[in-house]
Amino acid sequence: MLSTTGLRKMKIWTIFLVFIGLTTKAFPGFCFPADIERQLVQSLMVNYDVDVRPVENTSVPIVVKLGMALNQIIDVDEVNQIIVSSVWFRLRWNDFKLRWNSSSYGGLSSIRISSGRIWRPDLTLYTDVKESASTFTHYNAIVSADGSISWNFPAIVRSTCSLNVRYFPYDEQRCPLKFGSWTFDGLQLDLKNLSMSGDSSTYVTNGEWELKDIPVVRNELYYNCCPEPYPDVTFTIIIRRQSLFYLFNLVLPCALIVAITILVFYLPPESGEKVSLSVTVLLALTVFLQIVAQTMPAQSEVVPLIGEYFGAAIALLSVSTALTVIVLNLHFRGSHNNEVPYWMRKVVLEYMAKLLFMTETVKRNVSSPKKEETRVYPSHIPHLANGKKTPHYPNTSVRDLRKEPLAILDLEPQNDTNSLLLSISKTLDKFEVYLEEKEVQEQCETDWQLVARVVDRFLLVVFSLITLIVSVTIFSNRPTYD
Repeated sequence: MLSTTGLRKMKIWTIFLVFIGLTTKAFPGFCFPADIERQLVQSLMVNYDVDVRPVENTSVPIVVKLGMALNQIIDVDEVNQIIVSSVWFRLRWNDFKLRWNSSSYGGLSSIRISSGRIWRPDLTLYTDVKESASTFTHYNAIVSADGSISWNFPAIVRSTCSLNVRYFPYDEQRCPLKFGSWTFDGLQLDLKNLSMSGDSSTYVTNGEWELKDIPVVRNELYYNCCPEPYPDVTFTIIIRRQSLFYLFNLVLPCALIVAITILVFYLPPESGEKVSLSVTVLLALTVFLQIVAQTMPAQSEVVPLIGEYFGAAIALLSVSTALTVIVLNLHFRGSHNNEVPYWMRKVVLEYMAKLLFMTETVKRNVSSPKKEETRVYPSHIPHLANGKKTPHYPNTSVRDLRKEPLAILDLEPQNDTNSLLLSISKTLDKFEVYLEEKEVQEQCETDWQLVARVVDRFLLVVFSLITLIVSVTIFSNRPTYD
């Protein structure tokens, strides 16, 4: 049996529960907060159709405002011309079917409800390249008592972006994100921008691109299919490339390679490495050009600024290689006993040498002293014949013996020594001719080598100036941004 105390507690709880039940029936708005929100959602969803525009007058368009906050630029694909970004969307509109009196529901002024249970604008990113059908997903929407709806949600946007690489790596790109209704025209859904620019307060800095601005523009377009206007809101992401990476990894190595090319004209032809160095440098520059080509979109509208620089460098390298071959040909042309033409001697060894401050070098090699004539003295030859001495002719040169051999032999026509002298004279005559020919050949080789040296110096100066002018001209075309 229950004690008196137990019976008393049971009576108290019974009275309390009866009181709560009677209060709930008498005051439907009095209940726990969770029950209030559940009852509110149930009452709002009665006879609610997500496919019907929430307007009291069907002839009036529903106003939808769209805003966007750019959180991060994930990737800019230059080859496929696609930009991938992380954004936060903000949509605002009013649904008259989702209004209630907050005082009737315990002062509840707003609720969170799945966006799939209410009417949503069928907004579409016109430039979307994702495989999924829509960018907008089923995140909860905030519904206020006056029927205003705030729908905020994040998304990864993958959109086309026509990249203009004319000034790469100093380019600035404009990537538009165009949003609009796919089925509702402007007479049914009036799409407006929530603000005059996109929100970048939460933007995460990108290492390759610098965010400049996100202007917003509302447009009304007429298409061939339909007479009604179709409004859209376009967010333009303006980004500028940070060129420091490309300067140190592409432009600077290319400039050093071109500088090495200029030194080809300073390398002596005797080294035999002038052409090898030119070809090696040309191949290295071609490899760099392939790297640039792989990062650029395959388009024929424009040539990138860095592409122009690499193309000019390859052209200079090709011309320098051809001119190096010509210089080598000039250097070794003297081995065939070809004399330097008068006009070339005049132009190269006089005018160009003077212009390049090489006059002393040319004079020192061209005006080299001649070798002394070889003189033969008959007194140095054994000259006893029949116990008599042959005539002694001091200071008799080879030319004297060659010009007047008979005069010498007429003095002693029967002497065997004279025959010996005649033989020696003929031998010396041949030797002198050989020396003269060798001297002429050496002088020809020296002259041609001087011509090649002067031409090399001239090309060194000319190519240095051309390289400097081309580099300054190309990179002076880079745009100046505000």
